[in-house]
Amino acid sequence: LYMFDVNIPVNQRAATLHGWELGGQYFFGDSGFGVLANYTIVKGNVGVDRAADPGADVFALTGLSDTANVVLMYEKFGWSARLAWNWRDEYLLAANQNGNNRNPYFVEAYDQFDLSVSYRLTDNLSLGFEAINLTGEDVRWHARSKRQFVRLVEQSPRYMVGLRYTF
Repeated sequence: LYMFDVNIPVNQRAATLHGWELGGQYFFGDSGFGVLANYTIVKGNVGVDRAADPGADVFALTGLSDTANVVLMYEKFGWSARLAWNWRDEYLLAANQNGNNRNPYFVEAYDQFDLSVSYRLTDNLSLGFEAINLTGEDVRWHARSKRQFVRLVEQSPRYMVGLRYTF
């Protein structure tokens, strides 16, 4: 009586991920100042073939990229302040979209600065300010080649002010 079109994910092939992460945090004596940094490398044994037939499905691992973060911080006298630099290398966002588009989409390498400052008013109440993407860095997508521009995500800094109460 009724006809349904059902789509379900299907495992295509096996793949292996490997990588490592190096990180550390250090406070400079009792000054309240410190630094936190990490670097992550992740690789897979399957990559997208940029020269593959545009009409054929490809098997690829999406979302894999190296990342790095460096945070300068201060934690003392009820104050908590962090200035962070975040970087992510180019990664494959999607492949085999819809039924008629086999072009892979890549997100180009991207970095941004974030800031957060808070003050503990009482043992349970704190006031905070956050600024995300301080310099307004944009995100750019391309297809098989960087010359095949797909999308530019124009981003502005975002600011938030808030109160936090803990029970």
